[in-house]
Amino acid sequence: MHRRFFSIVVPVYNEERIIEKALEYLLSIEYPKDRYEIIVVENGSTDATFALAKKHESRNCHVCQSEKGVSKARNFGATQCSPDMEWCIFLDADTFLKKNILNEISAYLDAHPDVAFGTTTVWLDDETFAGRFWSRYLNSTDRLVKIMHRAHIVRRDLIDKVSYDEELVSGEDMKYSRALAKYGKYFFMPTDQVITSARRFKQKGYLKMFFINMQSGLPKHLLKRCGWEAIR
Repeated sequence: MHRRFFSIVVPVYNEERIIEKALEYLLSIEYPKDRYEIIVVENGSTDATFALAKKHESRNCHVCQSEKGVSKARNFGATQCSPDMEWCIFLDADTFLKKNILNEISAYLDAHPDVAFGTTTVWLDDETFAGRFWSRYLNSTDRLVKIMHRAHIVRRDLIDKVSYDEELVSGEDMKYSRALAKYGKYFFMPTDQVITSARRFKQKGYLKMFFINMQSGLPKHLLKRCGWEAIR
């Protein structure tokens, strides 16, 4: 199996409660340390996020800063990737990768050499009926509509062709997915190796989150008016 080089870009904003947990997961991945890197992009935090992330810097974990905004942070993070990068994974700060994830992705790419961008099954860390239902609903929607949300896996040549819309802080991932589709084939990889926090669903309520998620399909001129409330 070819040991692809993965760059994992993690934008973080006021995530002092969760950043160390996220990095502990990433640094525990069972994959050659010289074949993947972690790039944390702190963007405008007013808490201890940057200092806590810096504590975990190592040969394959780098912490940098960009202007405020998730799209700006992702775009900047892409410019910091190693020249050896073959695939980039843009990861939400509250989405956690288990130990075998890079081996699974690499094996999947071996079996599907024609794909160019995609995502994986992502499970909410909520074992209630509502949590499991919403995990299945969100995964089914991503797969059906061919979009990415919590984990965006993109081949290197597409990184150079498409960037995130920096005017948007909501719905930018759907717009990015649609732009990538002009250049390559989408994939959805089933796995149990990716978990994401249900904190937003628990605080806002699952029904309200349904309507918030529906906003991502709005035209850009309307999305520009939509904010994205931080849940901590």
